[in-house]
Amino acid sequence: MMNAVAERDKVLRLMNMSILELRHGYAKVSMPLADSLKNGMGFAHGGTIFSIADIAFGAAANEDSEHFVVTLNTSIEYLSPGVTGPLIAEARLIREGKRIKNYEVLVYDGQNTLIARAMTTGYATTAIVE
Repeated sequence: MMNAVAERDKVLRLMNMSILELRHGYAKVSMPLADSLKNGMGFAHGGTIFSIADIAFGAAANEDSEHFVVTLNTSIEYLSPGVTGPLIAEARLIREGKRIKNYEVLVYDGQNTLIARAMTTGYATTAIVE
């Protein structure tokens, strides 16, 4: 289950994320909700939620591509506070063009409550930074 995100992404490792499932147009990512990733009210920080959504998108969009897909735009709605871990993000391909790919990412907390929904547009390129 190796891809560009699994092999190279430093944020994935820093935040202790794991790619649980990976197939064409789909990825499922898990992350423990450590105290250092919570806001002042004790809930999952918005940046934490965005990070797992972004990693799930990146894993799904780069699952076996000859191109590298980078984010062009992400819109996220925070629907409910993330109370417990682990956080789970599921990214699904909605539309796939030659270079432009659209994904929906749903993020759940440890109580299986939907806490966020993101729509991400990616661009497939052959360039990669070493």
